Amino acid sequence: MAPAAPAAPGKAYVWWEGERTTRTNFPRQTWFSPGTFPDTRDQLSAGDWLSCEGKRTGDEAFATYDVDVPRAGAYNLWTRKFWHHGPFRWRFDQQDWQTCGRDCALADDTPLKQFVNANWVYLGKVDLTAGTHPFELRLLAAVGEEQTACFDCFLLIPGPFKPSGRVKPDERSGKAEPGCFAWEPALDAFGGDAVLDLRSLNEAVAGERGTVRCDGGRFALGDGRPVRFWAVNCGYNLVEQDHDSVDYLARKLAKLGVNMVRVHGAVFREGGGGFAADPARLDKLCYFLTALKKQGIYTFVSYYFPLWFNVRPEFGLEGYDQIQNKVPFALLFFNPRMQQIHRDWTRAILTHPNPYSGVTLAKEPALAILEIQNEDSFFFWTFNRQMLPPAQWLMLEKLYGGWLAKRFGSLQQALAQWPGARLQDDDPAAGVAGIYDAWHMTRDGMKAGAPDKVRRIGEQVRFLAELQRQFYLDSIHLIRDDLGATCLVSPGNWQVTDPSMLDALERYTYAAGDVIDRHGYFGGEHKGDGAGYAVRVGQTWQDLCGLTVPERLPLQFAQYTDRPHIISEIGWTNPNRFRADGCFLGSAYGALQGVDGFFWFAVGSSFLADTSISKFPVGCPTVAGAFPAAALQYRRGDVREGEPVIDQVLKLDDLFAMRGSGIGTPAALDDLRAADVPPGGTVGGAVTGFDPLSFYAGPVLRRLGDDPAQSKRRDLSRLIDRNAKVVRSVTGELAWDWGRGLATVDTPRSQGAAGNLRQAGAIELSTIGIDCTNDYAAIQAITLDDRPLAESRRILVQAVTEEQPYGWRADAGRITSLGAAPWSVRKVAATLRFRLTGGGTASAQALDENGYATGRAAEVRSAGGVTSVKLPEDALYSVVERR
Repeated sequence: MAPAAPAAPGKAYVWWEGERTTRTNFPRQTWFSPGTFPDTRDQLSAGDWLSCEGKRTGDEAFATYDVDVPRAGAYNLWTRKFWHHGPFRWRFDQQDWQTCGRDCALADDTPLKQFVNANWVYLGKVDLTAGTHPFELRLLAAVGEEQTACFDCFLLIPGPFKPSGRVKPDERSGKAEPGCFAWEPALDAFGGDAVLDLRSLNEAVAGERGTVRCDGGRFALGDGRPVRFWAVNCGYNLVEQDHDSVDYLARKLAKLGVNMVRVHGAVFREGGGGFAADPARLDKLCYFLTALKKQGIYTFVSYYFPLWFNVRPEFGLEGYDQIQNKVPFALLFFNPRMQQIHRDWTRAILTHPNPYSGVTLAKEPALAILEIQNEDSFFFWTFNRQMLPPAQWLMLEKLYGGWLAKRFGSLQQALAQWPGARLQDDDPAAGVAGIYDAWHMTRDGMKAGAPDKVRRIGEQVRFLAELQRQFYLDSIHLIRDDLGATCLVSPGNWQVTDPSMLDALERYTYAAGDVIDRHGYFGGEHKGDGAGYAVRVGQTWQDLCGLTVPERLPLQFAQYTDRPHIISEIGWTNPNRFRADGCFLGSAYGALQGVDGFFWFAVGSSFLADTSISKFPVGCPTVAGAFPAAALQYRRGDVREGEPVIDQVLKLDDLFAMRGSGIGTPAALDDLRAADVPPGGTVGGAVTGFDPLSFYAGPVLRRLGDDPAQSKRRDLSRLIDRNAKVVRSVTGELAWDWGRGLATVDTPRSQGAAGNLRQAGAIELSTIGIDCTNDYAAIQAITLDDRPLAESRRILVQAVTEEQPYGWRADAGRITSLGAAPWSVRKVAATLRFRLTGGGTASAQALDENGYATGRAAEVRSAGGVTSVKLPEDALYSVVERR
């Protein structure tokens, strides 16, 4: 075989093909060879890769290459390989062997076929002299072990590398579907000449004046300045990337307006047989936090989610060998062993010394929020006997029996309160009181029984709420008093079976901490294998525009007045062509309601440019590409927070008596967790006197008190017109016409429209007019100099339409090809009309994906006091300037 091709003149990197070895004993043909599924050749570098399959029977599999290095220096070494398969060791020359294990962090993802992906993986830094160097790899499988592995190509590069499938560092494919342009961001140099860079919105260093705190139900920085958080979620696949990639991500996020990142992932590693926190993973977390901190970005750590692990014998949790489910739903709230495991993880995180700062995370001012648990509750559908082993259910029933005995004098006296609602498990002699599962704690569940059942359910709900809240209080005591942590604490974030009955109580348990949180997603119908968490060939879907179904969106927040409220997971999921309005609506209606943080789920690439379609995307044009205008508007306060339209006083005893709050928010579950809802497990019935569109008129507040008669409600008849299908904000700045699928923002510094813009015709706002022939788009004009739009000398125009990966194909609503990067974005067909004051000559030009001027002028015409700008058809961003 020929040696690896030398770098071309002027190129600082070396790229060589996995299949072009000098020596190898890998087989010539395997099931993974492209000829067995020809449609993947165009996704592999040079159309092929080196592959191996099956169990090892003889000598270890190896491959060697001769690599021509153009100049001496330190290089980052990368390989594009098959997922986590094929642990191997590698070396240059006769240097020490280095290992790439199954726990390698994947930097991108390109599906080739179901269950077969190509992923870039960082291997490490190497120092090489100029000249030819032998490179060798050997698979680590022992005789009899699985040795499936595939290698597409390798790369040596002196600086950061932006993985993008088969595309080389200095290349852009330019591929786009008909009627679209390619969204293909180059590696950002973060130069000072960028027109669009929101880094200055952040502090010079996160926590420079102290950690984030709560002030009157709002977040404040260490110096007392109020702050909102435009944020994202990242997993350990990003945390564990090389330092260059982490540094790049931090700077890129700051540039796009992000000021907090939720790190969502387990601190232990699967596969080792244990469950102790991994010090190496915590070291990676520390570097990630430090890199974010340097860019003025705070960190939020989420480290417990029941779905991350299956209960194994070494956990010491009785009974899981007797049931099919191995996920420890609800166990954390009452089982001492599970709580001890959780305490050990908490202690490990907060006492871990940061090797990059010398302080523990407990004392780190850039650690803003620690989350106790993710997506679990006594009041969700997973609280049932099928999910908990009999031994664990009995443990909880004994706790309930003891609680009832203390409350009523004896368990016998307690049971006597509800003679018409006895349960089979009731056993006063053994101190056991039976517990109903989740469905019975809903309005529908309580209807299926005598009045005694409602009273008994009320006591059960009180017990479970107190138990859940006490676990949070105990955890906070450990975090604050024992470990001395200075960060805020967010207890949980989950949904309930019956929002109007139980949501206020769920959030009441969270009020044990500092932050009240929830999760929410929106998307159309999506069915097929893996549809809850992935997009795959063979699945079916239906597009759905959220602007036509406002009551289904996760933008409705019933807020306790004394706590900041956030949504730490939000997303408009794939597949759905109508996704450009997500950031537009979140920014506007989050600000109107006074929501304190939006966390988009989830970043898939350190370079915020996904190479394939994912269920929960951020690194794509309609999400990350829509951040600049949305983040600036939200964080700067362009949309005014409204006066409360509902100020509700709730009596805790009434909630425990199952009288409900009268106000509910939509479950807005992602498809993965929606699978936990049993068939027929929705709760019907109108909420008396409450219109759920109230959230889009202004803030809906709740507080605990003794006199519900002190509640106040604004007359919304002039703001909500159900006949016309229009809701307007109490501030007069926002309007939502769900009949036409159109929303508008009209503030002094930011104005725009999202939805079915062609159908809407000419749109007239205070300073701008919009004429758009795109069927669907989100277009916004926002000042970059903090002046009102009419007076501004520099205006960003952001136009986001529809997207899909190049090569995406479907037939009658069924996916036939996923395609891959680059993203094809529907060309923009719009003109903006500005009514500007203050004189000066206006000009406009397109910006590239990284916010730099392209020099390509946009067409500008001025007549009759109106300046018209025809937007470039192939750019998300344009800048309008006056001199």
